[in-house]
Amino acid sequence: MFCYKCNESIPDISRYCLHCGVLLDPQAAETPNNQDCSEIVDWENRILCSDGSCTGTIEAGKCTHCGLPAPAGNG
Repeated sequence: MFCYKCNESIPDISRYCLHCGVLLDPQAAETPNNQDCSEIVDWENRILCSDGSCTGTIEAGKCTHCGLPAPAGNG
């Protein structure tokens, strides 16, 4: 499957694009239990974890998921 926004290849079961972060099924976001996190996460300027298999982002100098310190000059 390919993302409609950035045209990158993504797994068929994805709800969000792994490359650009776009929601792939906008109707899923309309349910009352889902919150709009676009105000919380700056998708355009996020720094991804340098561990190739981690899905976290760098905040306050370390990965939010695995805790790996940010490379020098990031975060």
